[in-house]
Amino acid sequence: MKLNTYEKQSLRSFLGLYLGSSFVLMVVIALLFVAYAKNLLLENTKIRLQDQANKITQDVIEAHMQAVDEPFKTLAHKHSHARFVLLDRHNRVLFNYRFGNATSLTFFSQATHFPSFWDKNNTFYLVDNKTFGHLGVHFVIVQENHTHNLFAPLYKQVLLVFLCAFVCVGGIAIFLAQLFLKPLKDEVARIDAFSKDIAHELNTPIATLLMGAKALLKVEDNPKTLGILMSAQRIYYLYHQLAYIFMEDLRHEEAHLLDLQNLISGQITSFEPIANFYKLTLSHDLKPKTLKACEEDIVTLVGNLLMNAIKYNQPHGFVRVCLDQDLIITNSGRAIPSHKIEELTRRYTRIEGHTQGYGIGLDLVRRICDRYGFVLKITSTPSSTQPNQYENTFKVVLDRPVQGLN
Repeated sequence: MKLNTYEKQSLRSFLGLYLGSSFVLMVVIALLFVAYAKNLLLENTKIRLQDQANKITQDVIEAHMQAVDEPFKTLAHKHSHARFVLLDRHNRVLFNYRFGNATSLTFFSQATHFPSFWDKNNTFYLVDNKTFGHLGVHFVIVQENHTHNLFAPLYKQVLLVFLCAFVCVGGIAIFLAQLFLKPLKDEVARIDAFSKDIAHELNTPIATLLMGAKALLKVEDNPKTLGILMSAQRIYYLYHQLAYIFMEDLRHEEAHLLDLQNLISGQITSFEPIANFYKLTLSHDLKPKTLKACEEDIVTLVGNLLMNAIKYNQPHGFVRVCLDQDLIITNSGRAIPSHKIEELTRRYTRIEGHTQGYGIGLDLVRRICDRYGFVLKITSTPSSTQPNQYENTFKVVLDRPVQGLN
C-alpha cells in the first residue's frame, strides 16, 4: 500500500507505540517466566535431592535398629546412583560415596535450618540432619553436579519464543495499521482528487482573469484598474502555490542545469508591477551561476521568497535580491522576533500582527531546500539608515550536495 508523508508518519507513530508497549510487556512476561522456570528447576532439584536424603536417612536408621553388618557398604550398594557423604557431630567424615573432597565442604555449617539447599561450584548440595545420631551419623549431604551454564538452554528457548512472538506481533501490528489507515487513505485520496480537479479547473478562469485585467489596464490606466490587476496576480500566485502542492506527484520533470541569473531575473521582472503597486523599490545584483535542479522547484522557491518580501514590507520600502554563491533576498519591514524565526518555515505560521499571507510560502521554500540540500537562514537586524525599521534577510545557501538528483 503506497502511503503519503502524513500516512507514513501516522503509521510510524502507531507502530512505534504498539510495538514499543508490546515489547516492554513481552520483556516483563519473559523475565517473569525465566524467574519462575529457574525457581521451578531449583525447587525440583531440591525435592529430588531431598528424596534421596530421606531414603538414605531411613536406611541409616533401619540399619542401626537392625544391627546390620557393614551398614555403610549396604548403603553404598543400595544407593549406587547417588553421591553422598555421612558426617558425625564434629563434621568428621564417616562414609564418603563418590562425593569428592568432602572435608572441604565446611560451608554447610553456616546453615541455620535443615534441610539446607546449596548451589556451590557447579554443584547442588542438600544437607539434612534427621538421622538423630544413628550409626553415629548426624549429617547427610547429598550431591548432584550440573553444568556451568545450567540455565543457558532456558535462556535460548525463551529468546527464540520471544523473537517469534515479537515477529508475529509486528505482523499483526502492520495488518491492523493498514486496516485502520484504509478509511483515512480513502478519504485523503478523495480529497486529493477533489483538490487536483479544483486546481485544474481554476487554471483557465484565473488565466483569463489575469489577461483581462492586463487588457483593461492598457485601455484604462487608473488606480482601480491597477488594483484589479494586482488582485488577479495575487490570485494567480496563490493558485500557483496550490497547484505546486497538489500536483507535485504528477510532475515528472528531471533535474538539469539551470541559468540562475536569467531565471531569477525573469522572476524579478514578473514581480516588478506588484512591487511598484505597493510603492517598493525592487533592486538586484545577480552574478552568473548554474545549478542542477528542476526549474519548477527553483521558480517556486524564488517566487515565494519575493512575494514574502513584498507582502511583509512597508510603504516606500525596498527589496534587494543578490545572487553570488548563494541567493540572498533582503526586505525592509517590521522585526521578526527571534523566537519566531525557527517557526516561520512551519506551515500556517505567521508573525504576530501580520494578516497577509497564509503561512504556506516559507513551508514550500523549506521543503524545496530539504529536497536539494540547501540551507535557509533567516535574520532580522535593525536598519542602519532608517530608524524603527528592520532589514529581514532570507539567505539560501546553494552550494550544498544535491540529494537524490544526479
